[in-house]
Amino acid sequence: MTADTARPADYVDLALEVSGGPLPRDHSLALWNAIAAAAPALVEDETLAILPLRAAAGGEGRLVLQRRSRLLTRLREARVDAMLALSGRSVDVAGAMVAFGAAKTRPLIPHATLYAYRVAAAIDDEEDFVRETSRGLAELGVRTEFIVGKRSAIRGPQGELAGFSLMLTELTARESLGLQASGLGAHRRLGFGIFVGHK
Repeated sequence: MTADTARPADYVDLALEVSGGPLPRDHSLALWNAIAAAAPALVEDETLAILPLRAAAGGEGRLVLQRRSRLLTRLREARVDAMLALSGRSVDVAGAMVAFGAAKTRPLIPHATLYAYRVAAAIDDEEDFVRETSRGLAELGVRTEFIVGKRSAIRGPQGELAGFSLMLTELTARESLGLQASGLGAHRRLGFGIFVGHK
C-alpha cells in the first residue's frame, strides 16, 4: 500500500470491549482466524489492522483479559459495520472463549512521534530490517529519523514471523496520518506495522 492509496480520512480506529480468556501470549493468528470466521466480510480487506489484545500477564505464559481490555482495530470507515457485527458475539481464540461487547470509533489523530510494537522483517536480521525500513519510508514519502527496538516473533500461517519494534520521530501531520493509514510492511491483521501515538 502507498500513501496515495491509503487516504487517512477513509480510516478510523475502532475499539471493542472484550472479556473471557485467558489467552496464550502468542494469540494473533488465532484471534484473526476467529474474527474471520465470525465476520467473513472482513476477509477481503487486506488493509484491516488488528492489534494484539491488551491484557495482564497471568500464570503459565498466558494473558488475562481485564475490565479495560479492548480489541483495537484500524480499518476503512466503509468496513465499520462489518466489524460491529462482532459486538455481542463470542468466539473461540486458541481454546478460550472471548466475548465482544460495545464498540467505539475515533478518527485518526496526527502525532509527531509514532510507535509500532512490531514491524515485519522480510529477513530476520536487524541490519537488513533497517535498510528495509528506510526503503519503505522513502516509498511513502516520509523522511524522518527512526529507532529500532526489540525483536519479537509470533506464529504465522506458514511458520514463524519475526519483526522489530519501531519508533518514528519529528513527523509532520501529513506523514503521521499517512503512516497510520498505510502502516508499514506486511501482516497488519497479525499486529505488524501498526503505528500509534507515542508521548
